[in-house]
Amino acid sequence: MMLSVTPARNHIVPMRRMGSIVSAIAALAICTSATAPLQARSGSSMAVGVQSTPPPQVATPPAVPYPAYVAPVMPVDGRTPRQRCWDDEAARIGGTLSDLDRRTIDLKCSQR
Repeated sequence: MMLSVTPARNHIVPMRRMGSIVSAIAALAICTSATAPLQARSGSSMAVGVQSTPPPQVATPPAVPYPAYVAPVMPVDGRTPRQRCWDDEAARIGGTLSDLDRRTIDLKCSQR
């Protein structure tokens, strides 16, 4: 057995032979494959203790025959109800508003 010194830890580590490492890996691979559960083949009735389950059903939604309707977005009116009333009455009268028209509109829209 040869001894080598690792520079990072400065202690002696025994070197192993390459053949013993390969045989250990092969033995480990054989043990893990021998203890793996048996897989049942489709149509085989010879498997003992293994129950085959049907594949899960995948539900797909039906295709939509027409595209979804998208309603147009209306602009938001940021005016108060009193401002809307004033603008509507001024547009109904039209033209230049007299002093009497302004007082009438103000009285009509004051309760909103």
